[in-house]
Amino acid sequence: MNTSAPDADAPQTVAFWRRWLDAPIQHRPLAVLTCGLIALAVAAIFSAVRIPVPHVHDEFSYLLAADTFAKGRLANPTHPHWQHFETFHVIHQPTYASKYQPGQGAMLALGSLVGGHPIVGVWLCTALAAAAVCWMLQGWVPGRWALVGGLLVALHAIIHAQWSLSYWGGALPMAGGALMFGALPRIKRDTHVKDALLLAAGALLLVATRPYEGFVVGVCVSVALIAWLVRLLVGHKGPKFRVALLQFVVPATALLAIGLVALGYYNMKITGDPLRMPYQVHEATYGFSPLFLWQEPRPLPEYRHEVMRDFQTGWAIEDYQQQQTFTGWLTSKGTGLVRVGWFYLWVALCIPLLMLPQLLRSRRLRFAWLTLALFLAAQLMVPWTYAHYFAPAAPLLFLVIVQGLRYLNALPRAGHNWGRLVALTVIALHVIALPLTFLHHLNGQPEDWQWQRAQLASQLENTPGQHLVFVHYGPDHNSHAEWVYNRADIDGAKIVWARELGPERDQALIEYFSERNVWRVEGDEETPGLVTVPDK
Repeated sequence: MNTSAPDADAPQTVAFWRRWLDAPIQHRPLAVLTCGLIALAVAAIFSAVRIPVPHVHDEFSYLLAADTFAKGRLANPTHPHWQHFETFHVIHQPTYASKYQPGQGAMLALGSLVGGHPIVGVWLCTALAAAAVCWMLQGWVPGRWALVGGLLVALHAIIHAQWSLSYWGGALPMAGGALMFGALPRIKRDTHVKDALLLAAGALLLVATRPYEGFVVGVCVSVALIAWLVRLLVGHKGPKFRVALLQFVVPATALLAIGLVALGYYNMKITGDPLRMPYQVHEATYGFSPLFLWQEPRPLPEYRHEVMRDFQTGWAIEDYQQQQTFTGWLTSKGTGLVRVGWFYLWVALCIPLLMLPQLLRSRRLRFAWLTLALFLAAQLMVPWTYAHYFAPAAPLLFLVIVQGLRYLNALPRAGHNWGRLVALTVIALHVIALPLTFLHHLNGQPEDWQWQRAQLASQLENTPGQHLVFVHYGPDHNSHAEWVYNRADIDGAKIVWARELGPERDQALIEYFSERNVWRVEGDEETPGLVTVPDK
């Protein structure tokens, strides 16, 4: 028997797999695509176990926007009985719409149109974030390490466990920040129109998702680019300055202008004023807690529903009240930043920060550190501290992590290259966390109130006719467990969820929906059930 043939084939086999694995490194667009597809696949696998149902107030609001856009509208007319349908993060005057910027809702609508469910839009956002981070890193570090950074996002267990299994976003502003940070070094190094357009597209993504944080990122990037243009002008580099004007300033400004006009039109269709965002209308109508720590609380609005008053005067302002003393501010922000750090870094990605002395001295990272410092300062001025607030600046954090891995990998050898071993261990731990998180999700039991609401909704969807459901809460109701959210077209919806406003007004709503089956549900019961409301 010939035993030499397999040995002879081995080098060819190794060479084949090496070429196959090196392909994304050698071809940068393929690396970007690879990161996006892997993130898309992982997000889909996580959701395939159990399609998530919304449970945070923000999610329902984004889904309202998605439903509105999917129907070809930017806003919905105010319902004649709108007081029954008031709920969190939604406005009813002058139109019925989500209070949020349109970016996340538009992606959820795209998911509904191309994939039949809003969760597909979440998958696309996650894929876009991973691909954008990989593309960004290609402008800062060698291609091999850019691919590593993109895969750190694509295989990030906590991003998938939280952002890929909810509808409230985080991945889309991360992608916007990555586009801006990735365009910056490319424009300064070799100006091209496509990079200018990607910079503007990233800025518009941030305006359409997180305007405050996007403003901070925009200031940092703009200052860096203006300084670069000034150096060209002062340095008498006229030809390069003219190229920068024609291939960067003009196309970026044009796309930004078009996008801002579109957002102004969106505002006008909802609020009647192109410069007044739906968020501002919502805060003027329902808001009590200030948006910044130095502001005073607003006059208490007149609420028609006790549950909305309890939320605004309780949870929504607790962080602000706690941070009115230095000790309270320090405690609250410290706790919040630990949560944010855990979200992005977990344990494994903290290890590259052991190279912090080298990272802080790196000229390559000077812009990243200054931007992260300014971004952090901006976040310290608002009452709330959440991971998705930091999403626009998160790509720079991954740049720092990748650079830390590079420093570990390049440590001088002393018999063994232990630095490379540590770097590989970091990546291995990061990847291993993903299936462990998936198994935890797989074994989780959907027992919370949102699953009970979803089960009752499914029951009604399979019951003939259309339905009107009055929701009743007990005196100790948790305002986070909110049942009253509706579709964009309330009158055309199979199920309408309504608040009780007293016998006379409830009867008027019943008469308005005279063809519907009328039910009542106790939202605070351990196992809520539907009770038929008799005709009056």
